[in-house]
Amino acid sequence: MIKTLMILAALAGLPGCGSAKAIQFAPDAAGPMPAEVGERLMVRRASLTLEVDDEDDFADAGRLIEEAVKGLGGHVVSQQTQFFTLRVPVAHLDSAITRIGNIGELTRRDVSAVDVTAQVTDLKVRIDNLTTLRTRLKGLVERAEIVKDLIELEKELARVTTELERLQAQERGLSRDVAMSHISVRLEEDVSPGPIGWVFYGLYRGVKWLFVWD
Repeated sequence: MIKTLMILAALAGLPGCGSAKAIQFAPDAAGPMPAEVGERLMVRRASLTLEVDDEDDFADAGRLIEEAVKGLGGHVVSQQTQFFTLRVPVAHLDSAITRIGNIGELTRRDVSAVDVTAQVTDLKVRIDNLTTLRTRLKGLVERAEIVKDLIELEKELARVTTELERLQAQERGLSRDVAMSHISVRLEEDVSPGPIGWVFYGLYRGVKWLFVWD
């Protein structure tokens, strides 16, 4: 009870606890949304499948993909033999897709966009609330004279700090996702049959016709 009243008093900016009952504050709540929202914040992602002549071309294609995104201010996040994860500035996402498509044959192109404006706004409000709460808790810790109250306040301060750092990490991640689009690329080899392959394919079709009537 002492801890609760002291925390509420801190939030009210009062020296004592007499008016704390009138204070209502939920540090984990999102708070009111702004009446107006400016430019929408979008997270854009692309998933591509690029076909090259054969698997011996994977290395060269990978090098060209890396050069393409670096030329646009992007970078390779992870790379395997035929799988790539890339980041590129959102303004250059379409250009990156075009450049990658020119390396081979783009057989699949999926681009998505998710509006995260409300999520970012929610995080900012919660971060502001927790920042204010942490500042006032620090003030209470400095003024605490009773050991039991000090322990409780420090425990609450640690909890608020942990939650604040978690939300700040989420905000940084969202900011990165809005600024730098995510591109995943899968390389595949061309499996079109050559002249001899077409002969065997024709024989297969003929034999199948002999046994399948419907």
